[in-house]
Amino acid sequence: MEKSQIDLLIELAADFQHQTAINNRATEETDESEQRSALSTLVDLARDMQTRLDQQQNRIRQLELMVETDELTGLYNRRGFMKRTREAISRASRTDERGILVIADLDGFKQINDMHGHAAGDAVLRHFGQNLRTHTRSDDFVARFGGDEFAILMTGSDPAAAAKRIVQLQNATERFPLIWQGKALSIRASFGHASFGAKCDIADLIREADEAMYDQKHSRRKASEPRKADHNAA
Repeated sequence: MEKSQIDLLIELAADFQHQTAINNRATEETDESEQRSALSTLVDLARDMQTRLDQQQNRIRQLELMVETDELTGLYNRRGFMKRTREAISRASRTDERGILVIADLDGFKQINDMHGHAAGDAVLRHFGQNLRTHTRSDDFVARFGGDEFAILMTGSDPAAAAKRIVQLQNATERFPLIWQGKALSIRASFGHASFGAKCDIADLIREADEAMYDQKHSRRKASEPRKADHNAA
């Protein structure tokens, strides 16, 4: 018995609905796959951007360290030391923390350069700088200020402790000479220090420590003159 036109139309409508459902599912699956692929790409891009950002930040830190480091000794240079000192004074204004700034200057450094050459002078600077770093606390900041002048920032310290530490540094400096071309080059240095706290002016702080250092240098020089005169007389 032949199907009526109505039956055929019903069958065609059912087939159409079935095919439409299949196509919709395929489209949904395709969309989900594309979304997963796009999400994966975004995650990869984000990871790549983070890696590049980390590398850039590391590079910036390395450049900042280079700018703040003395090439000869590996210590802080004046720029790096001044930055740490400003930070310490700023912190002191908030916490009432106190500290000590020490200035050290080599005695007779010009004679070393004149007698043994600039290579020996550079070796003396490295040796002295390493000696300061070895005999100070790990959280102290040690710098070569320029020429044969060095500086130490002792945070959380007081004058009595600083005076004791300076004596130790002077003794260590004189006890460990530099061996240069088979000869022992004795090293001496003069030290001065000043205290800092809240509302401290950094220029005044450095000037006070510098003046104290030169007072000691002049005293040591005067004390050595009678010994030289006695030696010459003998």
